[in-house]
Amino acid sequence: MDPLTLLAGPLIAQMNLGSPGMNTTSSMGTEGEFLQRSQPVQQLTLMRTIYRGDCPGESVTPIRGMSFLASLPPAGNQRIVIRNRRTGGYTNREYGSGRRRSESFSISLGNRHHGSFLSVTPGENEFRWSVTKARNADGATKGSAWLMVNTEDRERYRNFRSIDEDAFCPGEEYSYSRTPLGQCSAGYFKVKRQGVCPDGSKIDLGTQTVYRRYRSW
Repeated sequence: MDPLTLLAGPLIAQMNLGSPGMNTTSSMGTEGEFLQRSQPVQQLTLMRTIYRGDCPGESVTPIRGMSFLASLPPAGNQRIVIRNRRTGGYTNREYGSGRRRSESFSISLGNRHHGSFLSVTPGENEFRWSVTKARNADGATKGSAWLMVNTEDRERYRNFRSIDEDAFCPGEEYSYSRTPLGQCSAGYFKVKRQGVCPDGSKIDLGTQTVYRRYRSW
């Protein structure tokens, strides 16, 4: 018999009770399973990159291709909503006939709803799932699931890919029709500088005043 079909029955007694920090009681009582490459998983590790240098910040690489299997198997025109009780984030996926698991989604750190992304936080995450549009359901249409989320941090240096300069006469920064710099009535002009990061974001480097042909940074 297909192992995924077995999962949709009395559900998984073979949980990994040794997962670090995983609540033992919750491990024994799950009614739904997260699947990665069609295999049940109880914990995931997300890669988080911390950037230093000109463009500080951080980014998380999502885990894609996740799916879910509840104690109620896919059928009809059903959909399944999986909601994280810690973050409030949720995803609403297809769960109808012809499927052996839910429509795929991605998992990433966060605290909001992102369509096909399910938000999680480091540590144990508790979820509530509910199957909608279920007709004559032979089993529960709501239940719980748990997932332990770990993060692995790495550092990278990220510097400006370029520096933009915008020169204008005083008071004309946002003007559609600018006076030529050599004709500024004040006898000087302004130069605004911005560093452009690899992701396209910009960091303000300040504005300098230029008198005649002398520039001092």
